Amino acid sequence: MFDKILIANRGDSACRVAATCRRLGVAAATVHSSAERAALHVRLIGESIEIGGPAASQSYLDGEAIIAAARAVGAEAIHPGIGFLSEDAAFARAVEEAGLVFIGPTPETLERFADKRAAKAEARELGIPTLDGGAEGSAEAAEVAAIVRGQELPVLLKAAAGGGGRGLRIVTTLEDLEHEIESAIREAKGAFGQGDLMVERYLDQARHIEVQIAGDGSGRVIHLHERECSLQRRYQKVVEEAPAPELEPGMRQAITAAACTLGERTDYRGVGTVEFLVAGFDWFFLEVNPRLQVEHPVTEAVTGIDLVELQLTLAAGQELALEQDDIDCRGHAMEARIYAEDVSAGFAPAAGQVRAIELPTQGVRVDLGVAAGDRVTPHYDPMIAKLTTYGTDRRQALAALQAALADCHILGVATNLRFLRTLLARPEVAAGGVANTFIDQNLEALAEASGPPPLAFALAAWFALSAWRRGPEGDPWRSPASTGWRLSKGPSAPTRKPLLTVRIGEESREIAFSAPDDDGRLIVRVGEDALTLGVTAEGGGRHRVWYDDTVVIVRVVLDGALVYVDGPLGAVTAEVGSALSESAGGAAAGAGRVVAPVMGQVVKVNVKVGDTVSAGDILIVQESMKMELRVAAPCDGVVSVLNCAEGDMIERH
Repeated sequence: MFDKILIANRGDSACRVAATCRRLGVAAATVHSSAERAALHVRLIGESIEIGGPAASQSYLDGEAIIAAARAVGAEAIHPGIGFLSEDAAFARAVEEAGLVFIGPTPETLERFADKRAAKAEARELGIPTLDGGAEGSAEAAEVAAIVRGQELPVLLKAAAGGGGRGLRIVTTLEDLEHEIESAIREAKGAFGQGDLMVERYLDQARHIEVQIAGDGSGRVIHLHERECSLQRRYQKVVEEAPAPELEPGMRQAITAAACTLGERTDYRGVGTVEFLVAGFDWFFLEVNPRLQVEHPVTEAVTGIDLVELQLTLAAGQELALEQDDIDCRGHAMEARIYAEDVSAGFAPAAGQVRAIELPTQGVRVDLGVAAGDRVTPHYDPMIAKLTTYGTDRRQALAALQAALADCHILGVATNLRFLRTLLARPEVAAGGVANTFIDQNLEALAEASGPPPLAFALAAWFALSAWRRGPEGDPWRSPASTGWRLSKGPSAPTRKPLLTVRIGEESREIAFSAPDDDGRLIVRVGEDALTLGVTAEGGGRHRVWYDDTVVIVRVVLDGALVYVDGPLGAVTAEVGSALSESAGGAAAGAGRVVAPVMGQVVKVNVKVGDTVSAGDILIVQESMKMELRVAAPCDGVVSVLNCAEGDMIERH
């Protein structure tokens, strides 16, 4: 076993590898960018080398800087973690040439599997079913467009390197084809260092099944059973589980055997994942991820095997001590990914400071990437944490995951927590076996149910107004009551004119209050909705809230005009202001003004001052957290001012 390794990654990935190192007594150091000097993985591991600027291309994708850091800390080996350079054959070879050990497959194996075109060719030679197309590929947009036009639609654009849904696009029409291709190339290059795209037939209504394999480089390969990863949004996995439910036993045996055969062909060393698509009674090879996967905890839960420990022992030259018959699959495990993203704004990545975070500690595994006080930046993947639960059967594991998500409270950044709760409550998810298009096909209903309810707007306004009006204790003229006085008894009613405007994500509501009753309750009008509200402080930022006939406990943090509220109905970040500032005149004055939807880098500017544009034209393309966002013209007009250029980092919007 190694005495010391360098973990060349960040976030929950680096923290996860470090946890096994601590248990095994292996010393570990890590690396960080200039934007993450105080990041959780730096603090947790305790020794870290700064290797470059905030962008991944300047730091976590800089192989030379990482190797230099390994030498500086006296590491014998480099663990690439998940993503970044974990599948880069050139980096693995450079590590070995530097006299260090790459904790992963050999460079030769990476060359055959990390490139999806080569992996597909390997599968075809072995007679494993594959989808049509994909043999060709290019990083030139015109060449990719020519390939697409030569195939029957729909087709799938897919990055030849890497994974995680980056560089994936479904092409159903030739309209805007060049824009889609250029966007996919940029995304792939930014995430994996190369922009080559391959084109293959798009298979609708398929399930995403993957098999975990392990080998010691001698040609002997075993599998650690399969996972189901069909709950995806835009090919980004959201919820994973092991084993795959409702999978016919004969198909399970065929798929796991095919995965081992692929590994044996390359004398596979380390752990990896072979992915397949299942459509009815047919199944097809998809790709090989020759690295650790984000969803590996569910496999660890049902097998009892630490996959990082297995990686370390195999990289250290030890033989595979396990036989296939030794690998039992007991019970069921499920994992949910918590992202910093604004569901109401089309799942746009959300940046900002995590003001408070409470995650469950009983009966759930938590893989954490950030802590309270940390900032979620636009430079990297917006994952905050992963929750993994285990049960004797799937029903128990699902119930445990739902309970765990209900106990999660994150303030300061928008998250997908309420979306996850809504998704897991769907009867189709409870039944199992949904297709990988389920979320996208039901996105409108899922997102609408996950949007901020009227209570969220009412609470944000109440807490903001209470704070603004709060004066010295006992001063009757500066009462924390939410509205003015009245002369007589009678039924309470909100003021006719709205007092405040609350914006949550892309949604805005006008708020009006009644006077409080004798018991402290009042009526709050949120747009066209009205609800009875009462609030009592419980201490520690917790408040007991009565609304209509329901009582809930919420957490609140105030920061000027920003109010962070989290409770059973979800977490929101609200911006509160006077209703007068949202007057018709003010709105009209802002017509034609375009602002960036999120923090992030401008990667393309399509216009210049003086250009005539039509509503819907793409003005700029912005990248944030590996996701591309297109900023369109809201109306017809002429560009009079342009306050950005390609390469600019937009810090505020």
